[in-house]
Amino acid sequence: MIALKKLALIVCLIWLLPGCSTVAKYEPKLAAGPAKPADYPIYIYPENIQVPRPCEIIGTMRVSDTFFTVVGGSLEAVVEKLSKNARQQGADAVKLTSIKAPGFSSPNFGAEANFLRFTNAWESVSVSEAELRAYCQTNGPNLDPIEGIWSGNDPAKSRIGIMKNKAKPRRDFIAFVLSTENPTWHRGDKKMDLVRGERPGGYRGNYYLDDYQPALLAFIFPGPTAARFVIRPSDDANPISFVRE
Repeated sequence: MIALKKLALIVCLIWLLPGCSTVAKYEPKLAAGPAKPADYPIYIYPENIQVPRPCEIIGTMRVSDTFFTVVGGSLEAVVEKLSKNARQQGADAVKLTSIKAPGFSSPNFGAEANFLRFTNAWESVSVSEAELRAYCQTNGPNLDPIEGIWSGNDPAKSRIGIMKNKAKPRRDFIAFVLSTENPTWHRGDKKMDLVRGERPGGYRGNYYLDDYQPALLAFIFPGPTAARFVIRPSDDANPISFVRE
């Protein structure tokens, strides 16, 4: 009877233990960087997605069950645990290398992942907003209709500048950040590569998502005096509308 009471007490304690559903083990490979703020977005790249920027592995983490695991957990909770630890290590992104689904002997999701630090500087334009406005005023009659300053309705409320730039092959225009609420992007960062399309008023190129992955796009500019254009970065994404300032 006493043994049964002790067993019942142990079971109750297991259920009450906070944070005992999974355990995270980190193995450093390189020196950590400065910790990122708690709201800093850490980009998660699945196993089948190639990381779109050169990077180095600063460490690896494994999230798995503990001896006391008794309830199932979600994949979202595992990803949040990886993101939180990646911020603490100063990582820029997380690359998932394996996902373990719950099973008979393991009620929780598990994962293994690399913590990444980007090693290249994202292409940037050293043109201020004042310089862009002066460029537009000086070259008014010769401007392409797409050139100018635009405000987007994307979640980060990005404002971009678009101007002629053929510094890269197969590019006629570059769109770059003037301001954004996304802390991973900075003023001058490239947001789109554009070329003129085959049809009059047509443009195509790449729109760079918040995690730097390129999304192919093609759109028709309504007309030379139009003050708005719309893009759809992917089939399952909401359209982004840009309004001329």
